[in-house]
Amino acid sequence: MRFINNTSDLSKYLGIRIENQALIKKISTDTRTIKQGSLFIAIKGKNFNGNDYVQDAFKKGAVLALVDDLRFKDSKNKKIIYVKNTIESLTKIGKNIIKDFEGKVIAITGSNGKTSTTSIVADSLRKVSTTIENFNNEIGVPLSLINASPKSDYLVLEIGASKFNDIDHLSKILKPDIGIITNIGNSHLEELKNTNGVLRVKSEIITHIKKNGFLVVPNDNEKHLSFWKKVRKDINIVTFGKSKSADFYSYKADLNSDGANFYISSKNLVDSIKIKTTLEGEHNIMNILASCACHFCLNQDLDLFAKKINLNKLTIKRQRKTKWLNGSTLIDDTYNANPDSTKKSIDLLCNYNNKKKILILGDMLELGKFKKNLHKEIGIYAKQKGIDNFLGFGNLTKVAVDAFGKNGFFFNGEKDLKAYIKDNISSKDIILIKGSRGMKMERFIDV
Repeated sequence: MRFINNTSDLSKYLGIRIENQALIKKISTDTRTIKQGSLFIAIKGKNFNGNDYVQDAFKKGAVLALVDDLRFKDSKNKKIIYVKNTIESLTKIGKNIIKDFEGKVIAITGSNGKTSTTSIVADSLRKVSTTIENFNNEIGVPLSLINASPKSDYLVLEIGASKFNDIDHLSKILKPDIGIITNIGNSHLEELKNTNGVLRVKSEIITHIKKNGFLVVPNDNEKHLSFWKKVRKDINIVTFGKSKSADFYSYKADLNSDGANFYISSKNLVDSIKIKTTLEGEHNIMNILASCACHFCLNQDLDLFAKKINLNKLTIKRQRKTKWLNGSTLIDDTYNANPDSTKKSIDLLCNYNNKKKILILGDMLELGKFKKNLHKEIGIYAKQKGIDNFLGFGNLTKVAVDAFGKNGFFFNGEKDLKAYIKDNISSKDIILIKGSRGMKMERFIDV
């Protein structure tokens, strides 16, 4: 059961009268995913207009279409619902759903780790609804809310930003009880300019946390922590990190190719809790610490949290490890990339000392004037960490390949890289494929 199951629900949350009565089995903004009984929401973008595909949606089985093109304003078709702006209507629906929701709302942002942390928090709670697919923007967050269950005790939602005011807009919809900032790093620098800009935009979440609510943040940067403490005095700040000064910190960490073993300690715990997880890399220790802090804010049993983590039933969408070409091992991290997440993935790759380590990297986008220097930095970092082969795809990775030096290979064309992969990957190799979403690096998995 979702918040919107029929036209009566849609009418309620949209705040308008809808004459046509129909069951709504699915909600989509993309006609390629339309099925019988769908509500199609037409979205206008820079390079497309969903209103052009309304008839196509009906042919595929849509029972209703929410549109905002003037050509439909006086339509007699009862399947068509005209509004001034469909994105604004989605915002209105989202806000009204939150007004009705009686449970706790957790909103998670950050430069890296927000998707994994969202998954960890959601997987370790009961009766929870969470972000669907990768829906973390002004369109996706309301869609995740529409698809949430009114019977949930918790809503755990990821919110992303590519420009100023994005987090402000999304957190204004959610009004979270708990806001989590996983970290501040080099992401979306084309719009945000530098890490101070990243700090500003991620910190927009703080304004809309409910009074007496919680902000969960890392304590690895004194400047950032000092800034966060000054923004609001009527919320509680809970920190996590490697330092004992954090409210929740890790120690005795053992990282290997099977995952991580470590302890979590806190002044809020009588005894430390032991974590044994199949999630690899130090960055996932931080994600689990943030999730543990969140559970504390929810007044959950932290020993039970540890047991759930140790059951290894977490559904992390990133860095999926599978058997691949010619018996090799693949780490699929193709979803997205920025300099910080790429370094963390290289660190993970370096846990495999008994295998030949190959990095296939596509361009890291939206880095503005820093793009060449940051790609060069990745090439140097990969060499220093002991990566054996570096395969670059995209104009910017040529800088990284050049910085890597010997055993660095640059490819202009998709066919050339695929051919190299087919001819050179063996059972002794472990391969990490990563790149920004716009590079569509998943195309190199099925060669």
